[in-house]
Formats: sequence, C-alpha cells, structure tokens
Amino acid sequence: MTKDELVLKNFFKLLGDESKFKIISELKNGEKCVCVIYKALGLDQTLVSHHLSALKKAGLISGRKSGKWVYYSLNREAFKELENLYNNLFGIKNLKEAKSNDCDDKICAV
Repeated sequence: MTKDELVLKNFFKLLGDESKFKIISELKNGEKCVCVIYKALGLDQTLVSHHLSALKKAGLISGRKSGKWVYYSLNREAFKELENLYNNLFGIKNLKEAKSNDCDDKICAV
C-alpha cells in the first residue's frame, strides 16, 4: 500500500466512527466550542473531547483556547489535500463524474 493510499484509508477509518463523523458535520459551518458540540451530539463531554483529540491528532481539525473552553474548527487545507489524494489515486473529481462515466443510470441511481 502506498503512503497516499494509507493516508486515505486512515481518513475513512477515522470518519467511519459515527461520533467523529458527526463532529466534523457540526464543524462544517464554522468554529464551535466543546460545550456546543457535546450538547448537539448528546454525548458526554469527556467522550467528545476524546474524539476531538483524535481528529486534531489526525490534522483534520484545529483548536484555539479561549478562557476555559477550546474552540474547534475544520482544517480546510487538510480536507483539500485529502480530496487531491483521492482524485490522484482514483482519477475521479467527484461522484457525479464517476456515475456518468462508469454507470448505466438505471443501475447506479444515487
């Protein structure tokens, strides 16, 4: 497995966890503090902090401390790099393009 393939595999594995996926979804519209994220997800604050730590370690999010709270946001550059890796490895710019190039519309309805 190449380095790029390993990076993508780890990314998909990380976001395969429902809670981590929901955290990324919460952050897509901007920066949020832990207090907002854990309430929105209905999870314990310590569990959310654990997931945030894993996402931060992977470079997908960044955090800034303000008072007693840490505010998290997406690392959009990391997501752009992952998109480029995906495109380079699979030669696909988006799923719509993949559908139109590789599928019969009756079989591959999305």
